[in-house]
Amino acid sequence: MLNDIKITNPGEQIGVEEEFMPGNGVYIENGKIYSSKLGILIIDSKNKKINVESKTKLAIPEVGDIVEGIIVGPIREDSTIVEIVRILGKKNLKGTFTGILHISQITRGRLSTILNAIGLGDWILAKVMTSWPPYQLSILDNNLGIIYSTCPKCGKELVLKKGRLYCDKDKIFIKKKVSSQYLLKED
Repeated sequence: MLNDIKITNPGEQIGVEEEFMPGNGVYIENGKIYSSKLGILIIDSKNKKINVESKTKLAIPEVGDIVEGIIVGPIREDSTIVEIVRILGKKNLKGTFTGILHISQITRGRLSTILNAIGLGDWILAKVMTSWPPYQLSILDNNLGIIYSTCPKCGKELVLKKGRLYCDKDKIFIKKKVSSQYLLKED
């Protein structure tokens, strides 16, 4: 019967551990069962099991995916918000997805503030670390990090020069966590 179909969203609570055994497409946090993906809620009353099943393969972030995103802020000392705009190697996204980039997931070295590595409006490549929104992201690997940035003083595009980002107009280097796949490189 069509009225009995329940569509779930990633991160939506669908049950509790005392009532159901977790099945596919779900995760447990603090005794509560949540959907880990967009799909149809399947409750097996006989076996007391709860599942979420995808009928179609939707492009949503999954653990291990490499995503392209924009730092949209607010930028705090230890974290910032990222709007995920694309998943590499997958179809276009089905909706808007948000990620969080924590200072501990930027560099293996020590950072006193996240602003020493990223800035508002920067485009990044990041790895998805969790299966529920807001998705925890990491740019620790060399191929991950900023792929496009502009000068915080004048707004001009920054060019990768001698391994660092450079503003031709202001004649300054800007320290950021740059991906090996940065788009604008000096010839």
